Parts: sequence; structure tokens; C-alpha cells
Amino acid sequence: MDEPAGPGVPVDCTALLCRMPDAQAQVQAQPGHLQFLHRILDEKAAGGTADDAGAQPGLDGPTSRTSSDLEHAGEAELIPPDNFAMVNSWVYRSSFPKKKHFPFLKTLGLRSVLTLILEDYPEQNIQFLDENGIRFFQYGIPGNKEPFVQIPGETIAAALTTILDRRNHPMLIHCNKGKHRTGCLIGCLRKLQQWSLTTIFDEYRRFSFPKSRSMDQEFIELFGENAVWSQIDPQWLPSWSVLGRREILARISDSADDDDEPVRGM
Repeated sequence: MDEPAGPGVPVDCTALLCRMPDAQAQVQAQPGHLQFLHRILDEKAAGGTADDAGAQPGLDGPTSRTSSDLEHAGEAELIPPDNFAMVNSWVYRSSFPKKKHFPFLKTLGLRSVLTLILEDYPEQNIQFLDENGIRFFQYGIPGNKEPFVQIPGETIAAALTTILDRRNHPMLIHCNKGKHRTGCLIGCLRKLQQWSLTTIFDEYRRFSFPKSRSMDQEFIELFGENAVWSQIDPQWLPSWSVLGRREILARISDSADDDDEPVRGM
């Protein structure tokens, strides 16, 4: 199967996301037609609450969008969902998107939406996805609450496999508030990217403020990465710079010899 035509990535901000807080980094200037996105996020950060901390501007959108699409989007009120941020090149996270957020999401040129809610997806959201040719993935998981409800590790592994397939990019990941369930999923993704647990938990707490869950952080710490590597198709891995491709391929090869490893963090 041929890879669908996708946007070229002019700059990979993954390394910027992973840098030490006091480190200096130069970032390539973003294309002019996305300045409205930077302005919205700057205004949101200036006037928002601590829940908005850590938002990162998105990268240039797909080149398939026409100038008329951008002009039409510019005429609408562009409101990002709460907790909106860039996770990696062409992958975003947020709270549950409502109708007022649709014009903003349209500017991202999304190819897929991945939700972690258990409930049926609202009809107006389904209609938005259908009208814009956006593929829908639902990996419903419960909140990680004591003492009886826990996140199923195999569902997280399946969701991560979907995220690590660049044919699904650009992608938006969300739950209800974009805090705990999304935070667990992104935390496990960071483990695959070789982030330290300190940095992973710092990111989790910034988005889950003011109520972080110790069980979420325990789940992330115990999650077994090999449960994901064994399901990855190497040819569709995204070109993210944090984990070198050679090392990724080695991990996939190693996990193929250890398919019986249990999924931890359950």
C-alpha cells in the first residue's frame, strides 16, 4: 500500500520539547499563514488559567490546504479547545472539541482524531469528521481511579500503535478534559521516546493541574514499552528526532523475539 500524500515537515520541534528548561535553542521561523495560531495561543496563555500551561504552537499545516481554505478559516472565530498543545510534529492534544472549536481544528488539516472517551461520539462531531474526511479512532478507557477502576494497558498499547503510524497524521488526541487519560497516553508515548520519568511526570502534572493522580503516574512508570514495539510497522514510523530510527528498529527487532512479555501498568 502506498503512503498517502502528506505534508512535508519543515522543522521538527521534538528536540525543542525535550530540551532542558534553561537550554538555548533556535527555532526556524514558521510560515506566515500560521501566525494566527501563534497569536491565539499567546493570547490564551496570557489570559488563561494554569490549566493552559505548557501549550506549544503547532507546526505548519498540510500543504494540501488551499489559500481559499485559509482565508475562510481566518473569517471565522478560531477558538482552540482547552488544554490544546502540540505533542510532536503533526500530533496534537486537547480536551473534548465542541462545535465552537471546529473552525480552529479545520485549520490543522487533521487526517485523524483519536478519542479516549467511553461514551458514544456526538453526532455533530461525527458530521464534522465526515465533512472533512477525518478518520476516527476510539480507544475508550475509564479514568484511573482507586480502588477498582484502572486503565487497561492493552488499550493504551493499541492507541500508541495508531499514533506511531504517520499515515494517521496530522492527528488530534483527546479525552474529556485533556488531562488524566490523555496525560497517561502521552506519558507512555514519552517513554517510547526515551524521556526521563522526571520530565514525563512534570508534563503530566502541568496538564492535569490542579488535580494529579498518583495512580496515573504509577501506570506510566510500570507500562511495558515492548507491548507497543511488537505491533509497530517500521515503514510508517514518524520522522521524530528524539529516538533515532536505528535504535527504534533495534527495539522492534528485540521485541519480536519477546512477544510474550506481559503488558504492565494494569
